[in-house]
Amino acid sequence: MKQMSTILILFCLLTLNSCNGQEKKEPLRITDFEFKSIFGTTTKEPKNIYCLLGTGFFRAPSSDNSDSLINEWIKSHPNAFVIPVSSLGQVEIKDPESTITYCWVIDNKDTLNNYLIKNGCYPGGTMMRPKTWNEMEKWEKELYEDTDEKPDVKVFVDKKTYDNFIEQIKIAEQFARDNKLGIWLKDTDE
Repeated sequence: MKQMSTILILFCLLTLNSCNGQEKKEPLRITDFEFKSIFGTTTKEPKNIYCLLGTGFFRAPSSDNSDSLINEWIKSHPNAFVIPVSSLGQVEIKDPESTITYCWVIDNKDTLNNYLIKNGCYPGGTMMRPKTWNEMEKWEKELYEDTDEKPDVKVFVDKKTYDNFIEQIKIAEQFARDNKLGIWLKDTDE
């Protein structure tokens, strides 16, 4: 019950925060999206790709049932909202206006991202958002020394909301590990 109320509070905070200091935008509804695996697109923002995972999604292990669980969750939560967390500009070199946006998909009772971690579909670390230039350590910035561009990461949720979400993800991953679900099925104590 406590987790349910935490998710509801998180949703309310995200909804309020997404309007804070920005022009009023119509909320992004899950029904406006088409998701293929972890990637979603909407005709309202054709140059933006939404991703359910924040970092490491190209190399992250995933369970065999992750795509079906995403589809099932979306079908059973038609009133869910897509909450932008952070974006990385210029996904395609040919189109400098293209972006990839890490998002949370939330309804009033549940979060798709948390659901995926709790079912062992991905490791919890994939729910961390990319760091902004100012958040990077010196060694991370040095990786960009030979390039003309630094990462263009924009953040849309406040630190407290993000930190609360990450705490929920840690709990979800521990549940999946303890119950040997999904990618943790092979994780045995030797």
